[in-house]
Amino acid sequence: MEREKTIGFVIFRRQGRSISYLLLHHGGQYWNFPKGRQEGLETEVETALRELQEETGITNVKVIDGFREEYDYDFDREVQDGVRQTFSKKAIFFLGEVESEPVAISDEHIDFGWFDYDIALKRLFFQNGQDILKRAHQFLLKEQGFVL
Repeated sequence: MEREKTIGFVIFRRQGRSISYLLLHHGGQYWNFPKGRQEGLETEVETALRELQEETGITNVKVIDGFREEYDYDFDREVQDGVRQTFSKKAIFFLGEVESEPVAISDEHIDFGWFDYDIALKRLFFQNGQDILKRAHQFLLKEQGFVL
């Protein structure tokens, strides 16, 4: 079975010598990165950019070369009359930098926040999201030479 793709960004901004990460609040304890389904003949990056704009209003993002991370996951959801179905997805993330672009969240979310690495790590609901953030942060420190 081919997995449906959900594609998005780990978005960050620099503030002096610190880095803040953008997370979207879905409700309850569920915070995550902006992401969504691929449509038509979009490339993965085109999907990530469209979803970023739809979910946050952000249109000016610098895509950081060399970072593309993914993981597979399954989840159950009620589809009709109490019947649950298992869905399989592949989540793909790119890394993007913004400067001072304002955020205007979509109706899919109830809030957003810019968080330093430690707080973002605690806010991310799923282990897979935490792992993506860890890899993105290490990439910025090692490959991009960020000094904090």
